[in-house]
Amino acid sequence: MTTLQNPPNGYIILTGYTEPETGGYNAYCPELGVATCADTADQALDQLEDAITVYLDDWDDPADLHRMLQNSGLKILTAPPPPDSVNLSIPPGQTARAYIQPLPIPAAV
Repeated sequence: MTTLQNPPNGYIILTGYTEPETGGYNAYCPELGVATCADTADQALDQLEDAITVYLDDWDDPADLHRMLQNSGLKILTAPPPPDSVNLSIPPGQTARAYIQPLPIPAAV
């Protein structure tokens, strides 16, 4: 069984990309497969941040969440978060944003 006992905070860095679509923009997070759409690129990226938070909050067991993230190739970081900027490689014609998502660290009991 895995529980949280005064968990130190960890975090992951996710990316969000937009692509224009007729009448608006699609935004997606390739690491999680989460997507949204909106009228503008900024709105789509803002909604994507909300969708990412909801997706991560829906995991009842932090240990299951961590296994899923690690199986997806995501590195869970515990060092201090980076400064306000994160380097992204942005494909031509897209807008991108980095999301730093805090996570509790499960402790094995």
